[in-house]
Amino acid sequence: MKNLILFAFLFSICITNAQEFQLTDTYDITNQRSSGQEDEDTWLVDVIESNNPERLVATMSISDFGLLDEIRISVLSNPDLEDINEILKVTLEYNACCSSTEEFYYLISNDNDFIALPSIKNEYAYEPISDIHYIFPNQSFGKEGTILRAALQYTETATIKDIKVLGSIAWNDDDFDTEDAITAINY
Repeated sequence: MKNLILFAFLFSICITNAQEFQLTDTYDITNQRSSGQEDEDTWLVDVIESNNPERLVATMSISDFGLLDEIRISVLSNPDLEDINEILKVTLEYNACCSSTEEFYYLISNDNDFIALPSIKNEYAYEPISDIHYIFPNQSFGKEGTILRAALQYTETATIKDIKVLGSIAWNDDDFDTEDAITAINY
């Protein structure tokens, strides 16, 4: 019984300390331009730091620009990854007969370097009952020193019912780069 009470106490502390991404105006989208593929309706935009517009974070290719509904920029502070200050997430939301999202994640180091993770795409026919996200150590269901790529299953009330880990990246800032991230995730 003591073990059960201890487990419940620790679990509630983890849930209380867990963080979610928060919308931010620290970063912005600018410089919308054609990619030279007008027949495919593909456009390019830049993600910049708002207070330093010369500081380019990333250039993103937006396919089906006519179906783009919204771009959201959010951050996760103190993700509990060594030498990483925050995680930047750029979400592109598309709406047509079905909706879809494409999420781009950037780890921001203490030295203000940006490290890209592979993007994640989710498509929804109706209400989302399942989707894929990265889970970082300071979030609910996070694992110390590890970035998880997981499929989340939801109930009708939009609470998480089940999580299936699809892949994981053990964080080691000495040899991590985009190439490693792509090969480290199991599809």
